Amino acid sequence: MSASRQIMPVPSGRPPLPRRIGARIATEAQLRDHQAVGGKLARQRVMREKGLAVPPFFALTAAFFDELFWPLREEVSHLLAKLDFSDGQAVRQAAAAIRERFVALSLSAEQEAAVLASFDRHFPADALVAVRASTIGHRLDESEDSADNPFAGMSETFLYVRRSEVLTKLRLCWASGFSAESLVYRQAQGMDLLGFSVGVAVQQMVLGQRSFVLFTVNPRTAARETVIAAGHGIGEGVVQDKVATDHYFVHGSSGEIRAEVVEKTEMLGLDPVLGSGLAMLAVPLALQQAPVLSDDEIRALVQLGRRIEAVFGAPQDIEGTIDAQGQVHVLQSRPIALDYRRMRVWTNANVTESFPGVTTALTYSFSRYFYRVIFHDCYRRLGMSERGLHDEHEALDRMIGFVGGRVYYCLTHFYHLHSRSPLFPVFRAHWEKMMGFRASYEAAPAGIFGRALRATGKALATASAGAVVLYRYFTHERAMRHFHAWWEGLIAPLRGRDFDEQDLLVLEHEFHRVWREVGNEWGVTLLNDTYLPVLYGLTENLFKQWGLAEDEALMSDLLCGDEDLMSVEIVRSAVRLAERVRAVPALRQAFAHMQPQALWDAVAADALDAEFCAAAKRHCHRYGDRGLQELKIEQPNMRHTPQLLMQMVQGYVGGEVTVQGLREREQALRQAAELRLKELLADAPVKRLVLAYLLPKVRGLIRHRENSRYCRSELFGFSKNVFRAMGRRLVAQGVLRSADDVYHLSQDDLFGWLDGSGVTQDLQALADLRRREFSQNEKAETAMDLTTLGPLHDNVLLAPSQETPTEGELRGLGSSTGKVRGRARVVIDPNSVGALGEGAILVARETDPGWLFLMLSAKGMVVERGSMLSHTAITGRKFGIPTIVALPGATTRIPDGALIEMDGASGRVEIIELPVAGDAPAMAEAA
Repeated sequence: MSASRQIMPVPSGRPPLPRRIGARIATEAQLRDHQAVGGKLARQRVMREKGLAVPPFFALTAAFFDELFWPLREEVSHLLAKLDFSDGQAVRQAAAAIRERFVALSLSAEQEAAVLASFDRHFPADALVAVRASTIGHRLDESEDSADNPFAGMSETFLYVRRSEVLTKLRLCWASGFSAESLVYRQAQGMDLLGFSVGVAVQQMVLGQRSFVLFTVNPRTAARETVIAAGHGIGEGVVQDKVATDHYFVHGSSGEIRAEVVEKTEMLGLDPVLGSGLAMLAVPLALQQAPVLSDDEIRALVQLGRRIEAVFGAPQDIEGTIDAQGQVHVLQSRPIALDYRRMRVWTNANVTESFPGVTTALTYSFSRYFYRVIFHDCYRRLGMSERGLHDEHEALDRMIGFVGGRVYYCLTHFYHLHSRSPLFPVFRAHWEKMMGFRASYEAAPAGIFGRALRATGKALATASAGAVVLYRYFTHERAMRHFHAWWEGLIAPLRGRDFDEQDLLVLEHEFHRVWREVGNEWGVTLLNDTYLPVLYGLTENLFKQWGLAEDEALMSDLLCGDEDLMSVEIVRSAVRLAERVRAVPALRQAFAHMQPQALWDAVAADALDAEFCAAAKRHCHRYGDRGLQELKIEQPNMRHTPQLLMQMVQGYVGGEVTVQGLREREQALRQAAELRLKELLADAPVKRLVLAYLLPKVRGLIRHRENSRYCRSELFGFSKNVFRAMGRRLVAQGVLRSADDVYHLSQDDLFGWLDGSGVTQDLQALADLRRREFSQNEKAETAMDLTTLGPLHDNVLLAPSQETPTEGELRGLGSSTGKVRGRARVVIDPNSVGALGEGAILVARETDPGWLFLMLSAKGMVVERGSMLSHTAITGRKFGIPTIVALPGATTRIPDGALIEMDGASGRVEIIELPVAGDAPAMAEAA
């Protein structure tokens, strides 16, 4: 059993909590009070008030429970105090004994009358109702359906209950607070075993024909996509994994629906013989293969989920049912229990543009340093305090990760840091679009990775942040001019220096001198990247609204023609070289017959046309940091491989490209676009004025973005020269065998070796290890988007195409991430099993909350039924247990005692070794 799931001693020595005194039946005001009726019932009341279709109900309060439980408290406390939680049978026996006490409770005539009178006020005498318990912790975070503790499926629910049965069911609901699974859950979480009360709802029974569980955020990946599990019959069958369910995944941005439809032969419904209670019924043959929900119904449920999420201000887990008339009824909504401490969301969808493919340790470690430095300055400029920046050090230092030898954005930290600004909801969609993310993700609430920004209120915080952003925006042009002037003054004397003669410790000092200045100035470029997607998105939306987007090239043509783009000037400089070649016959002859390397050798020796040689050298000096994969430290740029410039010029010579031609083409596009715009908005002068303001602003922001990107290239180029010089010097000193070995060391390895802050002296051994890992990483492709739970390498990192099935492999639905290996323990009846055994993987047909004792002792779980939204999946995610559900025939296809490997992300189970005769556990329940 892992330490995180270890069963703890019973809390003791706490003073007895006073019982609550108050109304037995909740008043209107108490129905909104979590402490009076529990979060489950309070949220139902809120949803009814918001006009959502929640069946009517009345509620029995925590005070009513305390009144009844007070005489039993001492006896129950004595039973629990001597309980051995390592003995599952003992826990079940204690729970049964407590249940008997509640069943035997005698309610006074006054108490019974209060309940039945409420029934008669709300329902007809022959009504069928649901009786639902809700655990109310004496601490809010220990209540059922709280964000931290869902207590999924542990409180008792009785369906299709007649008036004459209500009092009996109430006693069983109260007793469910002390069920074996509830006791084990509270114990595992370190909660006071007596630190709760129980509220109960008596609610109109909806005769649902189809039921669903809906998550407004994917609980496995944290992606902003709606996930729905739906089956026939009432919701108990879906929630408790009693029936087969379809799964629907709806993309948060595009609305695209992906369906996983299965055969559904059974459903739970009203017992047709008794006229009350539940029975397993056959699904009509015509419905067994068909989807439970139509696309229109799915879209309507997505909108319902968003509406409920907006009511509560957090991602929701929603249960509902659909009656014969197609009316949707909401039965429950609770916060999704995402454990952000264990979860990391990764993508290289955008960052791969800068760091394609596998990179070296030096590139990654240096880039991580770059992100921390520049975002620290950005958040400082946006008003984050020094204390706030200090508290966010962990997230700032880990904005990117190294996954399978590739650079990934850690979106968990990006979203968390960005959401520190109350204005992030305004920028969010534009930022996600600019970054090219395939999905939006839910951010961790403030406080998970650092201290929340304190303010007197949300409105004040928003106003303050807005004032800062507006000030920065209106002074942005001046700030960018200052940035470029500062950068030119800093980098000009450093361009092209090889640093070979400099003392290594002095070189380290020079590196940090430059980066200290970078840390005080570079954040303005990130502000530019904040304004650009917003103004671009606003302009794009106006084009759509005003019917201008039908001309697909209009907006892009209007944004071209900027004369001051550094990237354009670099191309023009190379084209000017080509024009000189065409103008000088001897040069044209040389470029027609000589190889690029020979051409550059001639340029370096001034053996060609003097004007051309001087211009080529100026180009390499000024623009030499531009090149393929220029941000990868191991990749040489044009400064190191100037023959590439000659190759480029040869291409331009043959293509007859001219600077004037490039300029005229771009200007012609812009002028033609402006003419078309004028014609389209001939009768809309206000719209023309709006675009006359926006388009130059967007062009300016694009110019600043592109020009600052070249400044970034120069910053990386300077740093690249520093590290290349270090590599050469370390080879000369006999520390490394090859100068290229420096790329397989981290920045801290190098500087630590120089200044005494490092922990490893044998840099060659480190370089050899990392070089081997680099080669291994080149052979495997990682997925573009990943969500990992727990340690990174407990998760599947490969791209889906590489997850090829192997012999002995089975597939289910991955629902709680983690990769483990252990002996399969096939369990049919949990009551006949005392313990699973050390390192066992639980294999079952299905589970319910009664299996919790076995779940907590399992290394992993594989079940035949269930969905990623079911109790089994929720429990796995809550306690960090790798879990696979919906693996058909798991209990027969996986031999008891077999050594298996399971992966809770991909849903893969592989049988590694069959059990040896006599070694398999004795399974009495398998008979």
